[in-house]
Amino acid sequence: MLTIDYAKYDALIFDMDGTLVDSMPAHLSAWEQALLKQQLPVHIDFVAQRGGMPTLKIADQYQQHFKVNIDGERLLQDKRAGFDALWQKVSRIDASCQLLAEFQQTKKLGLGTGAERVNMQRIISNLDLAQYFEAMVCAEDVQAHKPEPDTFLQVAKQLGVAPQRCLVFEDTPFGLQAAHNSGMDCVLVKDMKLDAFMAVNS
Repeated sequence: MLTIDYAKYDALIFDMDGTLVDSMPAHLSAWEQALLKQQLPVHIDFVAQRGGMPTLKIADQYQQHFKVNIDGERLLQDKRAGFDALWQKVSRIDASCQLLAEFQQTKKLGLGTGAERVNMQRIISNLDLAQYFEAMVCAEDVQAHKPEPDTFLQVAKQLGVAPQRCLVFEDTPFGLQAAHNSGMDCVLVKDMKLDAFMAVNS
């Protein structure tokens, strides 16, 4: 079991998709459907590794990397429609959600996600998680998204906590990079478990 010195931190900041809730299967299924509708090759691992990025940013990197032409707006609409049909199947990741209850009284808790506001609000509400967070920052709240630090820095600012006193929970390499770019230590969540502690200066 991963040992973490929580006493070093005044705030815990959680990513949502893949970290707090098990939504990646639904997102990736929606992505696959959207790509197939444009008769594009499906490289779902490429998408999965970019969890936390907005859809259009992933699409831009996808077409550059695989040398394909993507109708970004059509893909965005198709991906949204696919996820709309699946989002209610999203469930909690217990290892992360248990920390919310454990530290609700002693730490400031924030959410920093690359999800669109509509998805953030309906998932957090449906799973009864909104009560825990003093600050929630989503895709529409920042100009530069993960791996840039803006999302987590905005959460820290709203919580009134210095970045070095914040601990981030993430599930993707881009999320980890965003945390470290923010000057924050990070815990990686993998296979529904707290998997590794990654200090910003390690």
